[in-house]
Amino acid sequence: MTTIQQQFFELLKSGLWGGAPDASLFGADTDWKQLFQIARRQALPAILLDGIRLLPEGQRPPKALYLQWCAVALHVEEQHELLNREIGNLYALLRAQGVEPVLAKGQGVAQNYRLPHHRQCGDIDLYLGKRFYEQANALLRPEATEEHEETFRHTCVHWHGAIVENHRVLISLSRPLADRRMQRAIASWWEDNAARCPKVKVGETLVSVPPYPFNVAYVLTHATMHFLNEGIGLRQVCDWACLLSNAPHTKQDKQEAAQLIKDFGLQKSARVFGALLVNCLGCPREVLPIPFDAKDEKKAEWLLHDIWSGGNFGRYYAGRAQRPKGYWSGKWYTLTRAVKRCVELGSLAPGEAFWYPIMVAKNSFLMQWKRLTHRPAATS
Repeated sequence: MTTIQQQFFELLKSGLWGGAPDASLFGADTDWKQLFQIARRQALPAILLDGIRLLPEGQRPPKALYLQWCAVALHVEEQHELLNREIGNLYALLRAQGVEPVLAKGQGVAQNYRLPHHRQCGDIDLYLGKRFYEQANALLRPEATEEHEETFRHTCVHWHGAIVENHRVLISLSRPLADRRMQRAIASWWEDNAARCPKVKVGETLVSVPPYPFNVAYVLTHATMHFLNEGIGLRQVCDWACLLSNAPHTKQDKQEAAQLIKDFGLQKSARVFGALLVNCLGCPREVLPIPFDAKDEKKAEWLLHDIWSGGNFGRYYAGRAQRPKGYWSGKWYTLTRAVKRCVELGSLAPGEAFWYPIMVAKNSFLMQWKRLTHRPAATS
């Protein structure tokens, strides 16, 4: 591990868990500008700042950079306020119509962080199932300012300044047998989610989130699938670490999570990510659902190299081509990128890597067929 990586992870661990960082790692030669750039690329600026604030004052960044860092963290906090407010508005709107959505990832996972408002947030993911999907879309559209192309999983709209994804499919695996197991697992709690799903407070609103065993497998699955498609940043790794370490659960919950991971064929991914959590983020081994060994630690170094190089969702890979603006050229870019990454990096989840490009092509075709066959009739 390089010096800059040692410094970065020391501050990250301090920001995540609250212990004072090793001040001896920081001195007059510390490249604070590079650490700031890396923190932004990995979508962790506010959490790293939390670690910096636990350093002695004389070993912190220069004042101008420190103030710039504080301004970025303030923006993260403002985005949390926006999303938390709109989650309250969404739940009020949907519950008035008898719909109880499940909040996935994002602001739900953020509640497991030491300082939830310092996790860099993105969009609002609501799971509604096929039963409430179209109804929820109809309720949001009158006040939506933009709507993206529908995918087989969700509709995405811009609503009151937030990006909202209404999911009819929460998540899917590419390997058919594993996906059937996943959809059965979701069905086991979805139909009675008001009773079976834990409640967490987001802002001023009590919301439903997936049960702990499924959530552990789900956050890992989401990270693995994004890794195969485009890459991930350390924020996704921190999400799993905080969920495993801080979300309320029982010993049985942990055992059920491990079984779900095995049912989904992601035990190798769990071991490699687990090694990364312990060796780089300071997680205790006992929080892991599946233990790792020395071979997994070597693989974790390989995983870290890709995450470090690509940053948040792989946006910072050197020489990465921009997605073409043309519709079909953009689709082809997405498919060929996924194929290339699955070939090169598929050892993290071999079964998914084999099926993933096939399912990307299939689902794209099915959505285009729906788009063509559900056009509104022309009026004279």
